Order: sequence, then structure tokens, then C-alpha cells
Amino acid sequence: YIIPDIHVHKIGDDLHVVLNEDGLPKLRINALYRDVLARGGAGVAKDTREYVRQLESLPADQQQSLVVRASKAALARFGATRNVQDVSEAGHAVCAAEAERLDSELSMIRYIAWAIPAIGFIGTVRGIGDALAEAHKAVTGDISGVTEGLGVAFNSTLVALLLSLVLMFLLHGLQLAQERLALDAETYLDNRLLRNLQVR
Repeated sequence: YIIPDIHVHKIGDDLHVVLNEDGLPKLRINALYRDVLARGGAGVAKDTREYVRQLESLPADQQQSLVVRASKAALARFGATRNVQDVSEAGHAVCAAEAERLDSELSMIRYIAWAIPAIGFIGTVRGIGDALAEAHKAVTGDISGVTEGLGVAFNSTLVALLLSLVLMFLLHGLQLAQERLALDAETYLDNRLLRNLQVR
């Protein structure tokens, strides 16, 4: 003998589906879960607001740090959604936006690093042009004008390339530090904040 879960009744031209109350299992809810359901998550929102207030009470220079800004965004999202995946996305979005901002601030330095060799090559062309202008004197044995022009050409190339090498080395070091800042902030959020979030 089978107890149906639903009953279907035809009333006029309509079909009505009704749950069989007698056949449904009786569920008991743990007292802790009953309290959470009764509060509707208000305790979670209260806790997150308290943590955000603590972060906002930090000195202004510390509030501007990436970890604090990402933590505030993550906690605010957790208070609103109570979803850890949303919290992770909010924190990582702040870190990604900061990484993009820092990268865009390097655009002028990248342009200068590109322009230095170009300026050096302009000096090279000018030096070679001066040397060729003095080439008629070399026929008579006076090569001082030619060597002077070639010296300017080679020196401008050498100085430009050395400056470019030094600037690119410093630029890569700065870019590495900026990328580490964003990655360290994301790692901190994952290890210290996201692992400890719980819906109560």
C-alpha cells in the first residue's frame, strides 16, 4: 500500500494539486537553527557592522591601505548577502581594481623608458650627420671632425641604452612590488577573513 505525496482533484475544468499532509515526514529543527531562522540573520549583519566600525576607527592613513579597504568591502557584502562566495568576489574585486590602478600609474614611466632610447637614437643620427658633414676634411687628413661626430653618436646611444636599462630594472622592481601587494592582500583575505566567516 502506497501513501501518495500529493492529491489531484478536478474541480470543474481546473485541476488542483494538494499536498498529502498525512504522508509528509515530520521534521524537527535544532534549537540553534530555529533561533537563526527566527532572527532572520540579524546577528550576522550586526556582527559585520561591528567589524566594519572597528576598521573605520583606524587612523586615516591605515584606512587607505588595501587590506583594510578590501576587508571593509568583503564584510559589507557578507552582512548583505551572508554568502562567502560573494564575499570572496567583493574582496578580490577591490584588490584587482587596486592592481589595475597601480598599473595605470606606471604608464608615464613606461613611456619615458620607451622614449629614452628613441632620444638616444636621434643623438646617434645627429652625430653621424655631423661626422658626414666633416667627411670632406678627412680626405685631406683631418679626421678630427669625423671622430668628434662619431663620438657624439656612439656616446648618445650608450648613455640612452644605459639609462633605459637602469629605468627598466627599477620599473620591473616597482611593478613586482605592486603585484605582490595585491596578491598578498588577496592571500590575507583568503587566509584570515574568508576562512573565519560563518553564518550564525
